[in-house]
Amino acid sequence: MTVSPFPIDRVRPATGPGTRSGAPPRKAGQRPPARTSVVALDVGARYINGTVMTGDGRVRESERWYTRADRGPDAVLDTLLGCASDLAALAGRRGTPVVAAGLVVGGSVDRTTGIATVPRLGWERTPLRCWLEEHLDVPVALGHAGHAGAVAEGRIGAGRGCEAFAFLAPGDPVLAAVLRGGRPAGSAAFASGEDSPDGRTTTLRSTDSRALAEMILAAEVERVVVGGPLPSADTALRREIGAALRRNHRRGPRPEVVVGRVGGKAACLGAAMMAQELAGSR
Repeated sequence: MTVSPFPIDRVRPATGPGTRSGAPPRKAGQRPPARTSVVALDVGARYINGTVMTGDGRVRESERWYTRADRGPDAVLDTLLGCASDLAALAGRRGTPVVAAGLVVGGSVDRTTGIATVPRLGWERTPLRCWLEEHLDVPVALGHAGHAGAVAEGRIGAGRGCEAFAFLAPGDPVLAAVLRGGRPAGSAAFASGEDSPDGRTTTLRSTDSRALAEMILAAEVERVVVGGPLPSADTALRREIGAALRRNHRRGPRPEVVVGRVGGKAACLGAAMMAQELAGSR
């Protein structure tokens, strides 16, 4: 199959970057005004998911593009910046200028420096936050896709009401993150099994299955939320991790394993929520 870096749903012409809104400063913890927007991007090995969320928490636009990592790291970065421009232009045409952005990836992220390493995309200590801030001229919240998915499930999904829970995102690799008190408390990536070439089911290699179970049990979470876009992947991974938890459980309550409620765009929605929090603190 031939793929392109353009949106799957519809192709848009190139657009210019967004601009700052000139809105007055806000107190920490506040949402940005309803007539503004944040844009969010979740960059994976196969797809880039994008969202525009208004200040009142409504999702106004959702897009998906092919990543095409085989083109090399610079080309993927150019595509990312182009996707961000498209989303900012959409927000501008709606009369809700962009005041912040969220960007999440499935690699190693240093949120202090804004530098990320994503081997599957060829990014080695790449200053992603700096690139996107300069391109859109707005502040950017950079994070791990697993953490972002957990944020979304914790606020509006199956993790809501839990003091501590683990979030698993099926894929290759399987992304795992722990949220405690609404804040990230650890993340890891685990290799998928080799028996799912079609990508429609996700399993773990035996050693990774045990390591993931031990991580979850050590974190003493109440619940394990398995999210993702494909119900079959959710079911396979949910059964496998449930069995691994039973095998490795030693003491205390064993966490329940449930399917996520947000779906395959959990990481993108979480990135939008991170951007909202950043905008509201300025």
